[in-house]
Amino acid sequence: MTAAPPTLFERVVAECGLAPAFARTAIERALRRANIEPAALTRSNLRSALPEIERTVTMYLGPRTPQAMARIEALLL
Repeated sequence: MTAAPPTLFERVVAECGLAPAFARTAIERALRRANIEPAALTRSNLRSALPEIERTVTMYLGPRTPQAMARIEALLL
C-alpha cells in the first residue's frame, strides 16, 4: 500500500523555509488570516493567500523570503 501524496497545504509547509516544528502552525495562521481553512487549500485560494504567507515568512526568514516564496509560487504551476 502506498502513502497518499502530500496535500497542497503539506507542500506549502514543506516549501516555506521555516523550521518544520514551527512551519505548520505559522502557515495555518497565515491561511486563516486570508480566510482560508488549511484543509480547503487549493491552487486558486493559495494565490489569494500569498500576501499573508509572505508576511509570515518574512518575519522569520528576512532576506531569504524571496527564495521561499518562489518555491511556494511554483506550487501554482
